[in-house]
Amino acid sequence: MAAEDSEFSVIGYATFLHKTRELRLYQGGRVVLLGALCTEIKANQSPRLKKTCKLGEAGFQWQCAGLNIRHEQHGDDVDTYNIRWSSTSDPNFRLQDQFEMAGAHWYGCGTVHQQLWPIEKWQKDISPFVSPFGYMIERYWLSSSGVAIVVGNEVPLFVGMNSQGNGKLSFLAQFNDSPYNNPKGRRPSLEYTIISGPSPLVVQKFVMKKFFSLPRGIPDERMFRSPVWSTWARYKVHVSQGSVLDYAREISSHGFSNSQIEIDDDFTTKYGDLTFNPNKFPDAKGMVDQLKADHFRVTLWVHPFSNLDSQSFAEGREKGFFLGSHDEADGGVKAVEWWNGSGAVVDVTNPKAREWYCGRLRHLQQESGIDSFKFDAGENLYLPPHLSAHQPMLNPSDFTTKYVQTVASFGAMVEVRVGYRNQDLPIFVRMMDKDSNWGYDNGLRTIIPSALTLGILGYPFILPDMIGGNAYEAGFHETRLPDRELYLRWVQVTAFLPAMQFSIAPWQYDEEVVQISKRYVDLHENFVTPLILKFALEAVEDGSPIIRPLWWLAPSDEQSQIEDSEFLIGDEVLVAPILDQGRTFRDVYLPPGGAWQDCRDGAVYDGGQLLKDVSVPLGDVAYYTKKG
Repeated sequence: MAAEDSEFSVIGYATFLHKTRELRLYQGGRVVLLGALCTEIKANQSPRLKKTCKLGEAGFQWQCAGLNIRHEQHGDDVDTYNIRWSSTSDPNFRLQDQFEMAGAHWYGCGTVHQQLWPIEKWQKDISPFVSPFGYMIERYWLSSSGVAIVVGNEVPLFVGMNSQGNGKLSFLAQFNDSPYNNPKGRRPSLEYTIISGPSPLVVQKFVMKKFFSLPRGIPDERMFRSPVWSTWARYKVHVSQGSVLDYAREISSHGFSNSQIEIDDDFTTKYGDLTFNPNKFPDAKGMVDQLKADHFRVTLWVHPFSNLDSQSFAEGREKGFFLGSHDEADGGVKAVEWWNGSGAVVDVTNPKAREWYCGRLRHLQQESGIDSFKFDAGENLYLPPHLSAHQPMLNPSDFTTKYVQTVASFGAMVEVRVGYRNQDLPIFVRMMDKDSNWGYDNGLRTIIPSALTLGILGYPFILPDMIGGNAYEAGFHETRLPDRELYLRWVQVTAFLPAMQFSIAPWQYDEEVVQISKRYVDLHENFVTPLILKFALEAVEDGSPIIRPLWWLAPSDEQSQIEDSEFLIGDEVLVAPILDQGRTFRDVYLPPGGAWQDCRDGAVYDGGQLLKDVSVPLGDVAYYTKKG
């Protein structure tokens, strides 16, 4: 319903104060969201109420901007509020809304370098909501109060989160000084939907079905079950035919299984030319044949760039298959800087360019016999400024969507490290490169928060980064072994996630590391994978993550809402690994709502309690199954 008097309006279960533009959203008689709308309008300016004939809708008009609020009920437990601001005269007028983050815990938004959980701990100054705001971002925020916010795709969106410690989630729509194209000179509009329900669990499931697309299937089962072995962290760019074959022989001789061996950077002649370098790989087809005879599948690292010295750059430029810039001085193709030089980016909005790119990849497959690809990059961070594309993009993140849709055509073994509105694709999403350290500075501590966040954003098929991290401490192209204890604790965390990925090999340490690693690979294959596959099917049905936060079982429990060092596999197994150097004990929190059995000694504990100083020796992980 919507009702007005001279001071405020009631829309559904929300009140809107006209002069202060304060929005209060109620659920069960309590305020669950407090916001200040269009903060750039001067205080105490009363709006002119716009007449509306629609039930549950109210409109307001100020001199500089207009506001529409529409309320809808969905069943007995979920309400939505569509908020839309538009500037009326000044195209440079700042449309900015702010919401208090205090009083609740927040999730979603994206994955970042210093991944914290919950995300109200972040401090992000207001900036364009495109990478590098985060590695993998969605315009979706979820609160423990049972409130979510989803922002429209075409909004020229800037976001601030606890900027300078202000405790607010800020949304700003602005074309000026932004990466958002505005070829028709439109005035900015700010449009988003607030979703309210009895718990974050109810709201999360509603959002996944209403605002995103559910997965159309599940990825390759063998990648869930057995480890991926990548050449990257161990060999970096010094990979060769001999090193790949040696690596495969080592894997087999030490008794490890595999889903595939992945040949990473640098196997090509030039970046963008999809041919094996004959100096490093004199008989690529023979190498692949040998690997397959030894029961390995083979994938290759590829990307959307063609460096300026490559044959593919000359060909793609002639055919108009690369992204350009609107700047007249640039003209035509616009080169960008990426981590391996200067190159052009394939224009995946162009059907002919997609056909050209995919055709060259398929030719490489047919010529060499490889099975699939690891697709790198795809963030709009690597797009030309003032972007010009075959199909104009109002939101630069649409490039990511198109890129992932394009590469997903290569099947269930595909892995990507990006996504935007790609929840429907049955492919693996890899965590961004992790560093070989213990902490929240992109180290071991960020693996669980990253996994939980990807699940909340609707990406359940997580491929964790390489065990032990990328070993960048000796430089980007060199390798130094990660700390031995760190490596073992990393193995243990990854064993309970949807897939395992090695690069630094256990036998580069000692026999104890080999035996512990082998034990956790076996646990992953025989205990964890059946659970992962079971809950992967659930993800297809309703968008539920496979790796879940503790609050999935206890949505209103405070400790479950903030726990960042434990996680659930579906609703059945709780995992509490050691994440701190030198520790062999940890506290374990068991969420309320049933009993939990220790998988190591069979002891049963009631939920809703903290187990103090649980012994977890170097070779162990504390994990529990839910009873009943």
